[in-house]
Amino acid sequence: MEKDFNYDIEKDKQEIALLFYQYVQIILTEYKDIISSDLKEKLSKIKDFSNYVNIEDSGTISLFATPDDSVIHLPLDAYKVIRLLSTTKEYGSDKSHKTHDNDDMIINDNTYREFIKHLILKGSSPLEYFKEILLHEVMHICGSHGSNALTEGFNELKTRELAQKYGLETSCCGYPKETKIAYELQQLFGKDICDKLAFSDLLTRFKILRSEIGEDAVQLYANVFASMDHAFRPYMDKKYPGIEGISEKCLQYDKIDYSEAQLYIDQYKENMKKL
Repeated sequence: MEKDFNYDIEKDKQEIALLFYQYVQIILTEYKDIISSDLKEKLSKIKDFSNYVNIEDSGTISLFATPDDSVIHLPLDAYKVIRLLSTTKEYGSDKSHKTHDNDDMIINDNTYREFIKHLILKGSSPLEYFKEILLHEVMHICGSHGSNALTEGFNELKTRELAQKYGLETSCCGYPKETKIAYELQQLFGKDICDKLAFSDLLTRFKILRSEIGEDAVQLYANVFASMDHAFRPYMDKKYPGIEGISEKCLQYDKIDYSEAQLYIDQYKENMKKL
């Protein structure tokens, strides 16, 4: 039987706004030496974060951020989708269900498919759905780049690292393929450098790698970035509305193949062994 939901969208918005504020403070503190002074000043001037949370019909079930205006966009479709998911017999059958433990929080194989299963088993509300993705989007608002494969991978990697360090809520189901590539590059470049890369534009990333590692690192990053984005673009350019969007989003993600990017990384490793 379908759960008797009584959604209060305005109340959900206020709860998300409070978390938004709290996450901004944590991120600005954690990356205080990396985030630009202009962005820190801009975010510090926000008095009411509820003015920067939109729950709207965006034509997709995905959350997204628009850093230029510091707004988090939450899909109105989530209310319809969660209501439909609640009709399944498994809904709420494991209210303590988790997608990860501390050991596999950073690297795992969880996709959006696993996240939806988790929402069903846990019996999640739209608000809980929003909360498990919010930190990733607030990272974008605070200057961590996105909208292409490698930057989304680094943003998700930094999201998971932050969640693990401070005990924050996040699904650990976003961009698993991209996160693995970002993590592998971090093993090569070092965490301090990759923190800077996450919060820098493309040309600045090249300057950082050139000055701190060398031209080979610049070429590796450029090759991996371009190769991944080519494979990622068909997935990223689609919208995924309604309950049908869940299946389509999962199927499109399954098609993404980063084997060429992995070859660039493997070759770089081999060259490093010869030095």
